Amino acid sequence: MKTKNLTAWTVLALSGTIAMAAPSFDPAVSIAAPQRPSGVAMGDFDGDGDIDMAVATDNLDKISIYSNTGGVFGAPVNILTGAGTGVDDIVASDADGDGDLDLVVILNNISTVRVYVNTGGAFAAGASAPTGAEPRDITAGDLNGDGIDDYAVANRDDNTITVLMNNGLGGLTASSVAGGDEPRGVAIGDFTGDGVADIASSAQRDRTVLIHSGASAFGIVQTLPVNPLTRPDGVVAGDFDGDGLMDLAAATSDAVFNAAAVWLNTGAGMGGRVDVLTNGINPGSIAAADLDADGDIDLIASNTDSNTVSTLENTGAGIFAPGVAMPTGVRPGQIATGDIDGNGGIDFAVSTRDSDAVSLFMNLNGVAACSAADLSEPFGILDTFDVFAYLDLFNAGDPAADITGDGVTDIFDVFAYLNLFNAGCP
Repeated sequence: MKTKNLTAWTVLALSGTIAMAAPSFDPAVSIAAPQRPSGVAMGDFDGDGDIDMAVATDNLDKISIYSNTGGVFGAPVNILTGAGTGVDDIVASDADGDGDLDLVVILNNISTVRVYVNTGGAFAAGASAPTGAEPRDITAGDLNGDGIDDYAVANRDDNTITVLMNNGLGGLTASSVAGGDEPRGVAIGDFTGDGVADIASSAQRDRTVLIHSGASAFGIVQTLPVNPLTRPDGVVAGDFDGDGLMDLAAATSDAVFNAAAVWLNTGAGMGGRVDVLTNGINPGSIAAADLDADGDIDLIASNTDSNTVSTLENTGAGIFAPGVAMPTGVRPGQIATGDIDGNGGIDFAVSTRDSDAVSLFMNLNGVAACSAADLSEPFGILDTFDVFAYLDLFNAGDPAADITGDGVTDIFDVFAYLNLFNAGCP
């Protein structure tokens, strides 16, 4: 018995806090798209409870809707946007307030944003509004506190940000504010701590990210320099440190340095910048989601010139691990997130312009447990993290650690758990 105890207590000595697995994904699946895809958006467009995908392509000027059936995308239904319109970035948003997701798209060649209204999963052109020259990026958020999505657009060629206020029926009223030299990306959130939504924009040639105050007609109230080696592109907002305040991240790059620049909100504006390497070349788009189901928000960056996408794990308190790069198609761009297969893990898609495809990454962290021994992410795999998770339950005296079911948590439960573990996944 003493020998058995020694083996068990040696394993028990490994216990401590649960070690959560980093974001884990299957290799990319390539979904064929029309020529030169740019924007991509996800949402339940047909109301059947699963996540569909919309892809914008500029040849021939269309939006392709991919319906999801059991985690598999079918052949697309195409919506033509008009010859020469140059459909570009796209967001899913309930623009008309009827409870389903519409599509709001940039028509780059005619400097316009147009709403495509969803009726039972079928889309038709709705209201439109002008933007500045060469609109590049669009984001949705409630800018005036009426509970309805409004929109902000970065206009690359005339150095403006277009603010599109929504009348609640999908009608848009446009105004523009200064956006620095060559705006590339926009994000919406309360960055100043005054309870009013603001806009953040990246000024690529100025090497700054700008905060436009919603309480001051979206005038610039804070300028955030990026690393002087780099220039910013996409920006994204999220509560990275769990304090209830909206933080900010930007994809930044130059010849030798490629990083996500992260600013945490102090409650009265943004604090100092921290750069986290993406381990890819020329990150352009950036997105935020809880990829490993540990309760905090991680980052995703598409690395345009290395044909990879990187996940940057939030290790707690808004501190990010360096990027883990995964291959994509050629020239990855915009990113969209959603639980495509309904298993609880956040999947994501990246448009790959020069492959005429979308690279789809399925999250392993959401896979269902394969046995009673499978206690920790990534589920579907038995590894040392499952042992650590069990021993944490054991040390806490949790009834779930009573594997033998005799009402007592003791060393025999450890042996019973290890027997389950050694049996492997079915």
